[in-house]
Amino acid sequence: MIIGIINSKGGVGKTTTAINLATVFSNEGYSVQVLDMDPQGSASEWADRAADAGTPLPFAVESTNIKRLPRVVNETEFTIIDTPPGDPAIMDAAIAASDFVIVPVQSSPIELVRVSETLPSLASTPHGVLLTSVRFGTRQFEETVEGLNQQGISAFDTKIPIREGIRAAFGGVPTKFEGYDFLAKEIMEAMA
Repeated sequence: MIIGIINSKGGVGKTTTAINLATVFSNEGYSVQVLDMDPQGSASEWADRAADAGTPLPFAVESTNIKRLPRVVNETEFTIIDTPPGDPAIMDAAIAASDFVIVPVQSSPIELVRVSETLPSLASTPHGVLLTSVRFGTRQFEETVEGLNQQGISAFDTKIPIREGIRAAFGGVPTKFEGYDFLAKEIMEAMA
């Protein structure tokens, strides 16, 4: 299964979602790879730091580009494509290669504008919006969920909370999944 993680905005949790989801699938015994299509190389840097610390990620992270993507995308049971913000060509290539697309969005009503711009390109690809950096019980969270519902946007039941542990995991192997394990189950059920 090929899972693309896209959003035209940066800082929404694309790389964090890619690495955590890959770790969950790897822990379940699946062969996994992460394809880093972001020129900033955040997923690759994460893997390098983990290896340098003596705790390598349990899956390969490979930098790739649009031209190489078709050659490297089907090598494992799960391929997760991490994309950069603001590059429509890369996002379109990732969508075209994907069986399923995750659109991480910070839990804020203003973020729904970007999601609304992204969703038309996903019309024929199974997808779901993943709320990240969630502060449960706040007005901002409630307004975001209400906005998703009003616009008929398909969102995961899983919401990723704002936690220092999620940010602190950068450069290591994630051990506290803070909902990413439930996200993996939702994806598997959606694609069954």
